[in-house]
Amino acid sequence: MSLGSWEVKVAIDAVPQKVATAIGALAEQLVGAEYRPIAYLGSQLVNGTNHAVLAEQTILTGKDTKNVVLLIFNEKGMDCTLVSIERVVEGGFGAGGTEVDIKTDIPEDAKAIFDNAISQFVGSTVKPFALLATQVVAGIDYKFIAEVAPVVENPETKIAVVTVNGLTGKISFQDVLK
Repeated sequence: MSLGSWEVKVAIDAVPQKVATAIGALAEQLVGAEYRPIAYLGSQLVNGTNHAVLAEQTILTGKDTKNVVLLIFNEKGMDCTLVSIERVVEGGFGAGGTEVDIKTDIPEDAKAIFDNAISQFVGSTVKPFALLATQVVAGIDYKFIAEVAPVVENPETKIAVVTVNGLTGKISFQDVLK
């Protein structure tokens, strides 16, 4: 791993022990939200070791809004502290709202829509590991989280939210680890 770049190593429902302890401490530090880890995404050497965790964030209000967030922790020596919380997918209610309902076992119908759309995509391999949310727009937008690697020698794997429209097959990518 080179200094500053992310080494992607996706692990569903598994995080290093120091990071798991730091996530548990979030409940005591941050009032009004709960965090449920979904996947460990990888690490980065920057003034210690940064760890990236994808999590479901529930904002505790009358409607308990759910979002998908990226939690970045820095491990230095015996300490592991929260560095940032970055929103990846914003949940919402009503017409056009995004329904966050994370499934690491991607439903067959959603996987078929993804596979059909990605079959026309060249230049990178794209491997989804969770369905994060859906949004009813012109058709249904399916928001997946995936490993994306260019088809080259020694590719640098990225993590991206891949949105696929079920009606048109249109695909868009949003880089998660910057």
